[in-house]
Amino acid sequence: MATVARTFAGVPHRLEIVAEANGVVWVNDSIATSPERAVAGLRSFSALDQTLILLAGGKDKHLPWETFADEVLARVDFLIGFGDAGGMIVRKVQERAAFRQQPAPSTAIVHRLDEAVELAARAAAPGKAVVLLSPGGASYDAYRDFEQRGEHFRRLVQQSAGRAT
Repeated sequence: MATVARTFAGVPHRLEIVAEANGVVWVNDSIATSPERAVAGLRSFSALDQTLILLAGGKDKHLPWETFADEVLARVDFLIGFGDAGGMIVRKVQERAAFRQQPAPSTAIVHRLDEAVELAARAAAPGKAVVLLSPGGASYDAYRDFEQRGEHFRRLVQQSAGRAT
């Protein structure tokens, strides 16, 4: 058991580091298909240790987003909404910020994951930055399942990291 504990590399699509390039860490949490699962992913990052860029979206399951919005307000520097639910997620975070009378992170809304990755690559300053795909929504608006979305993210990041080096 001790060997397994020391060598376990994690589960694909759950906080999986897919690339590190120019001081930017790219993390695949595509399995986070509900707001609660995305909250768990967000909580693994300190609010002060790095710049956090969150890619959130997909297909809404009509679940509550308040706790998710609170975590975004506490930890995220730039929120990029994508897919069917991207605009709704950004609005929920902005509404929660107004309700709590605190500033919202910078935000953008795009249609597809490839656009989100491209925008994140441009926004991620070299240094201590993390780009986290933790969508909070199902993948069915554009993908067969979360695994296909995660694999697409991995390929997009590898292409982006290859251009950056």
